[in-house]
Amino acid sequence: MSMTMACPVVLPRLVQLPDCYSQTPGGTLFSTTPGGTRIIYDRKFLLECRNSPIARTPPCCLPQIPGVTVPATHPMGKLQELKEEDEEEKTLQVWFQ
Repeated sequence: MSMTMACPVVLPRLVQLPDCYSQTPGGTLFSTTPGGTRIIYDRKFLLECRNSPIARTPPCCLPQIPGVTVPATHPMGKLQELKEEDEEEKTLQVWFQ
């Protein structure tokens, strides 16, 4: 059975700290599958993947979410107005209960 050990990383400058927990100071990204297998992605590999033709097409089973995966049917100003009206209704309901 293998054991894991903590390995401190000494960084001379704080700007070298990664901005997320799954990134190493060298730029390598890692993740874990549901089965516990660790997947390691090299930064160079990920940057090359963004130019892949597959990365430029949407997934086949992507849900139709207006404003997220498809263009919005209403202007964003109208959506904001609807949200504010909904919040006002909720406030009024609290006052009159």
